[in-house]
Amino acid sequence: MERLLLDDENFRLPPQLRGASQDELLRHFAGQYDLEEIAYSMIRKGYFEEEPLLTISVPESEFRIVVEGNRRLATLKLLTDEDVRRLVGGSLWLELAEEVRQTGVELAEVPTRNYATRDELLEYLGFRHVSGLMPWTPEAKARYVHALIVDHNYSFEDAARSIGSRSDAIRRQFIAYRALMQAKAANRDVSAAEGRFGVFYRALQNRSIRAFLGLSGWTDATPETLQPLGEDGPRNLEELSGWLFGPGRVVRDSRQIDDLGKVVADAAATSMLREHSDITLSLQELPPDREAVFVAIRTAFRELARANGLAFEFAGDEQLQAEVARLEPLLDQLREALTGSPRAETQ
Repeated sequence: MERLLLDDENFRLPPQLRGASQDELLRHFAGQYDLEEIAYSMIRKGYFEEEPLLTISVPESEFRIVVEGNRRLATLKLLTDEDVRRLVGGSLWLELAEEVRQTGVELAEVPTRNYATRDELLEYLGFRHVSGLMPWTPEAKARYVHALIVDHNYSFEDAARSIGSRSDAIRRQFIAYRALMQAKAANRDVSAAEGRFGVFYRALQNRSIRAFLGLSGWTDATPETLQPLGEDGPRNLEELSGWLFGPGRVVRDSRQIDDLGKVVADAAATSMLREHSDITLSLQELPPDREAVFVAIRTAFRELARANGLAFEFAGDEQLQAEVARLEPLLDQLREALTGSPRAETQ
């Protein structure tokens, strides 16, 4: 077990832990991945022979890196290695290790399967964690897609086939991730957007937010599109990340993302947002929205038509009659507002 190493290039890892030491990785896995559930399963049933750890050799050494099975490896180390338990601390793993001793379950040797290169495992990882039963986070999926395209020269179509996705979705994920990489290279703090990639990706669905960033390539990028942000894009992306995720974030619900898009499409509303960090106040700076009025009227028409089709069932209902009476002056006011002239008095 001591010759098996956790993978510091694991796509599950947050960016700040890429290249981390084994001790740092163990602390991270113990603190973030609910290894206790895996431990209870191993104590009750042993290690499943059908689930070998998939490894690659470290050149000129006896060590092997576990490319697939890092959570299982971290659990095994905690159950079998006193030094690792001391590193993590707490009493839980001491108790679990004692259960291993009492039950006599064999965990010192587990099945492994070694591969010559990491590339041989690449598409298997995508199948298992992007389209399979053990999903990665949106950020991990995006980093994997990015690695396929940039590091392994996959086309969008090849990447899509390897994980069972669509090439247009792969293109958008790639562009979203490249935008983050470009902003980071410009020394902009977009770590929150990277960590909440799913919400960030949702925000980029909004055309106005993409325009605010000067983002190109959403529908026509190629794998060579590595700088999708406009000149002010890195700065604006840092600002967007703050509005979405920062301590003073203005979007508290994903349904407000489209409101944010309306704000950043208007200079006065954006200025108000920068000054007051209040999206409701900023929306008030926007000019009247004809489309919103049209949609409201059309929605009201559909609902009234539905009520009209059911009303005959409730002939004589005084409460419903009173509700209809409330509509009449409202319709008059709407008509007057749209025609610019008051309704003629009837004699």
